[in-house]
Amino acid sequence: MRIRAIRLMLLLLLLLLVPAWGTATSILDDLEHVGLYAAATYQRFEDWANSRACSVCQHSDIRSTEINATWSTAIPAASRGFVGIYHNRRHVVVAFRGTTHVMDVLADAQIAEVKWPSAEADGNESRVHAGFLAAYLSARDTVLGALDAIAADSNSEYSILFVGHSLGAAQATLAFADYAEHTSNTSSATSRKMRLITFGSPRVGNREFARHVDRAATGDGVHLRVVHEADMVPHLPRTIVPRLHDYAHSGREIWARDSETAPASDVVLCRKLEDGEEDPACSVSVGPLRWNIADHFVYPGIRIGIPRYLVQKEGREADWL
Repeated sequence: MRIRAIRLMLLLLLLLLVPAWGTATSILDDLEHVGLYAAATYQRFEDWANSRACSVCQHSDIRSTEINATWSTAIPAASRGFVGIYHNRRHVVVAFRGTTHVMDVLADAQIAEVKWPSAEADGNESRVHAGFLAAYLSARDTVLGALDAIAADSNSEYSILFVGHSLGAAQATLAFADYAEHTSNTSSATSRKMRLITFGSPRVGNREFARHVDRAATGDGVHLRVVHEADMVPHLPRTIVPRLHDYAHSGREIWARDSETAPASDVVLCRKLEDGEEDPACSVSVGPLRWNIADHFVYPGIRIGIPRYLVQKEGREADWL
């Protein structure tokens, strides 16, 4: 009973700290809503109204989304996603797809850090994962062009929601930081609230970049980083040689634990620490021997099919395939 009371208190605290999103009645509902957009990026979202092409797109919670722009690049790097407007919850959605094929794997593998494009002019030491940056830059013109066009519209009260899973989460983080700079330097600046919600995100850059992203989320901004149980991806890349790279997370972690009835259904609000440090009571407390890839494919609103031999948990086959 005491543990349940503590969990209830944490959920109530989260509801107070995080602005309400539309008509959602719980944080888990909100995360599942956002997760549906991340899941849609793995299907043929260009044909949004076709349930055979994109079954997720026809979920009742996102069906009426209006798609404004799409992209699918392969050279010089792979990126895929869309920009849309969801009037029911009054937000603009920018969604990036995660790793699915060899070009994505090549982007993931480029772990060397390079300077964040604005770092030179600003005189800071922000550095980011070379592969993630290359992937985002291949989509940048389409993303910013779509957001600038929407900014010229009258829906200035709509928030902008950046979302992604896995490699898509890394690109969403870069897009969030980039658009914050873009709106502060151009006439497209608006009073829109910016929100960044990621699922299974790897570390994207160094501690200076983590601080940079956190600054972009101050005020009315929101940056939540969801980690499912023992997902190994959020623990990567690891800092091995600090002089070469020093990876750190930004944002406030939400640890999605497995309950007795369903995976990733028991959310824990983690403490937001400074300088890229992670709450020792949350996912970072899971040792490397417990890390697994199966947890990476299941998040609120996200169920990605993977070979069954990868999802044997505690001697039983997972029931969410």
